[in-house]
Amino acid sequence: MIRYIVRPGDTLTLIASRYGTTVVAIMEANNLVDADLIFIGQVLLIPVSGPAPTPTPPECPPCPPCPPTPVPPTPPPTRPVVTRTFDGVQFTLSLDKSVYRIGEQIVIRLRKKNILRVPLTLTYRTSQKVDFRVTRDDRLIWQWSQGRFFTPATTTDRFQPGEEKVYREAWDQRADSIITRPGLYRITGWNLAAPGIRLSLDFRITS
Repeated sequence: MIRYIVRPGDTLTLIASRYGTTVVAIMEANNLVDADLIFIGQVLLIPVSGPAPTPTPPECPPCPPCPPTPVPPTPPPTRPVVTRTFDGVQFTLSLDKSVYRIGEQIVIRLRKKNILRVPLTLTYRTSQKVDFRVTRDDRLIWQWSQGRFFTPATTTDRFQPGEEKVYREAWDQRADSIITRPGLYRITGWNLAAPGIRLSLDFRITS
């Protein structure tokens, strides 16, 4: 004998078929008078011969489909930036990205900002105030000031508290007698006031 708990949808015919017995045998074992009168949760004794078969678990209703997992947005690429502070001026050199394809324009920015609470003045020996240079393995590839004329006279820049100036230049990877190839390069930007402050960043050119 085994003990069986009636489940939704059960009939004595189904139970008897499941355990290899008969409706009459189940009714006799449980003193039932009506084969159609059983209820959910009722415990029945089922006469079986041999080892009791493993009851088939009830089928679970299908689960609703899971909502798709949202794909997190790809973060924007980090711009290479280096910052240095000297005598109340914050200097920041940055590129628009760290990897470029051959021939792609490379945008360079050098920012000067007065971080003091009083005005300050930067003095230059000529009309040139910044310069940019690209090197590879310490070999000069390009310099912004080459071929440009600057007035040989003292000039100044006056900055109010919190004021900043941004110098933006672009290099199209053209260089006299030098072919730009894939590899690691370095950009150096510097302020030409006395003393001159230099900042450098590495970037890569790919095919």
